[in-house]
Amino acid sequence: MIKTAITEMFGVETPLVMGGMTGVGYGDLVAAVAEAGALGFLVAHHFQSGEELIAEIRRIQGMTKKPFGVNLTLLPSLNPIPYDEYRKAIIESGIKIVETAGRSPIDHLPDFKANGVK
Repeated sequence: MIKTAITEMFGVETPLVMGGMTGVGYGDLVAAVAEAGALGFLVAHHFQSGEELIAEIRRIQGMTKKPFGVNLTLLPSLNPIPYDEYRKAIIESGIKIVETAGRSPIDHLPDFKANGVK
């Protein structure tokens, strides 16, 4: 096991990160990355609702007991994106690692911080 700030902070074996990848960042890949000792991120935007997201998180949790996170890309959209549902699903499922992209996650930080999400 390699020890770095990443491995210590997130409880992974190796300091490799599979960032959120649209089109492929689904549960099977995320679980495989986690099982290999790295940190994988499930892409929230692949799911139409918080319920669908939490179902996929639970499926991954059934495949691995190792840490993984959720990617929350914050972008403008013509169609409403259920960010509040995503945030609730992340917290309720016990996910402790979130990566964001697109714009500032300031609206989500108070809830994430209050629930120990990094």
